[in-house]
Amino acid sequence: MKTLKYIMIMAMACSVNMACMNSNWDEPELTPEQAGIGNNAIQETNVVSIADLKTKFKDYINTDYRDGNSFAQVTEDMQIKAVVTGNDVQGNLYNEIAVDDGTGAIIIAIAQGGIYGQLPIGTEIVVDLKGLYVGNYGKQAEIGTPYTNSRGQTYVSRMTRFMWAQHFKATGTNKIIEPIVFDESMTISKYGNVYDGKLVTLKNVSFKSADGKATYAYAGGGPGSKQVYFNEYNSKLIMLYTSNFAKFAANPLPTGKVNVTGIMKRFNNTWEIIIRTLDDVEEVK
Repeated sequence: MKTLKYIMIMAMACSVNMACMNSNWDEPELTPEQAGIGNNAIQETNVVSIADLKTKFKDYINTDYRDGNSFAQVTEDMQIKAVVTGNDVQGNLYNEIAVDDGTGAIIIAIAQGGIYGQLPIGTEIVVDLKGLYVGNYGKQAEIGTPYTNSRGQTYVSRMTRFMWAQHFKATGTNKIIEPIVFDESMTISKYGNVYDGKLVTLKNVSFKSADGKATYAYAGGGPGSKQVYFNEYNSKLIMLYTSNFAKFAANPLPTGKVNVTGIMKRFNNTWEIIIRTLDDVEEVK
């Protein structure tokens, strides 16, 4: 009798527990702000536009690290408020995100994987810049911390994920940033500091090396990347850049006309368009 009573009590407890679990499953997802992503103590005391930030640090952004000082620390209270337009969702943007506030875009370098899970495309964030560094790598405007390579050359690169966690907060708002349409007038000499980091679309283009077998990159080839050129543009103007670690590296390049959307980064005097997922390559019908 005691055994039967014990079994009945345990069964009732399990039922209550399962009911509680099911009620949790039905609760709405928390916004980034509610979930406490980042540092919610950050205040918007001096929000500057990305365009103004790049103007303020233009001398450092335009200096090759081999020729002089290519970065400077932000020493005053200053923030940017922007929307995530690029992340590492399929491994092509590595240890960095692209953000855009409508006036311009910039790369934020972070030594962290799986950023896309925390900051999906469209997430609005506030970044506390004080203590971070603004500069360039390959003339691409970037926020991060100094790194010194084996040759003793120092440039702005990835901050630790712990530092990043203290310098941003998600606002709980999601926004859509529409890509701008690329054309031949967007040369580096004229617009290098204007369009770098922007989300862009190349309309009605085709890949030079596409033959049904050529792939986006060299999957299994180790660290590195592949550059693919467009039939419609001078190879010195713009190219498609794909990491060997991208999840779609082994996929064949489309052979027909496509629209290509991606983050347009500057590497010295050439634009590199970096797609975030295969969905960024749309077949023209």
